[in-house]
Amino acid sequence: MDRKDRIVVLVGVVILVVSLIGVMYHEKEYAGAEQSVEKYIYNVEWDEKTVTLQDEGHVAKGETSNYTYSIDHDGLTCVKFELEWSDDLAHGFIIPWNWSDTLDMKVSAPGNVKFSGSSSATGSTSPLIVEATIGSAPSSMQVNASNETEVYKILNSYISKDGKGSWDVDIGIQTKPFFFDRGNDFTLHISYTYYEPVITKVKVS
Repeated sequence: MDRKDRIVVLVGVVILVVSLIGVMYHEKEYAGAEQSVEKYIYNVEWDEKTVTLQDEGHVAKGETSNYTYSIDHDGLTCVKFELEWSDDLAHGFIIPWNWSDTLDMKVSAPGNVKFSGSSSATGSTSPLIVEATIGSAPSSMQVNASNETEVYKILNSYISKDGKGSWDVDIGIQTKPFFFDRGNDFTLHISYTYYEPVITKVKVS
């Protein structure tokens, strides 16, 4: 082998060694990157919130006042209607009497809702209360997911849709047997409680 051939072989060996070193370096770098991948889980708690509304109205003798309330929240646990009034002619001034108006309230709910007792209430003493118990918040949990969007998709199956929609309320009155008792003013309080997830990202490695 002459000098020129030896130089060619030497150059080839150098190129081969450099290539091997480069491959080994990149493999080591890739392995290191794999080892440094951070893994997470998501802790889920449930926060309960209550919304309150108030409506003023009047129910006239021989008539029924109708109201519709839209509840657009998922995860409802309870909905409560409370009817308050003050009888404007509870006692006589010239001719004594102690009669009171009798009011009644009937509530119609969206499907799959059960009331805590009756869906209606009647009485001559304020307030009248109708309440629906719909469910309860899920237990705390941990979710394995690649991101928070995926967590919400998983949690969607745990959140009840019952009670979401239109609630109808009918209010009637039976007045005292006097011509001048034409009805009564009232205040209707509506409250509902719902739950929503509180998500915390936790590093596990």
